[in-house]
Amino acid sequence: MRAGKLTLPAILGLGTLGLLPLAAAQPSDDMVNTPGAISEGNTDTDQRDYRNNLDIVDDVLKPKLDLTHIDAQRSRNNLLVVTLGVSNKTGHKVDLEVETVYRDKSGNELNTGSWIPFTLQPHGDLNYRSSSISEAAVDFLIRVRKARGH
Repeated sequence: MRAGKLTLPAILGLGTLGLLPLAAAQPSDDMVNTPGAISEGNTDTDQRDYRNNLDIVDDVLKPKLDLTHIDAQRSRNNLLVVTLGVSNKTGHKVDLEVETVYRDKSGNELNTGSWIPFTLQPHGDLNYRSSSISEAAVDFLIRVRKARGH
């Protein structure tokens, strides 16, 4: 049997799949059961409060959204995985965009965030999940803004 050759566009396409956040934030088998432990050597058993890791960029969204959860954990492959849950408090759909910026222990940004569009249905929920692409990520900021052009 002969192995197929991968072209450069195919390799790049496969690599980009790993960069896309998943919309559904369901618990995963690859998550290490250490809530709040996002850096090596952290043995705290208490849940860390990550509310300061969320930035609602547009003030117009603040009265429309409820934070249901925000969390960070290390995956089995030692990447930082963050999850965010928000609900729409209004009877109208809300168009928004979310991005995650990861930082290393010196505070340097490890990625340039990409804004991902979402539409929250009236009284609907958003479960957002993102994974770093570097083991050096020890901190993060999830930013939420009103969708541009809406």
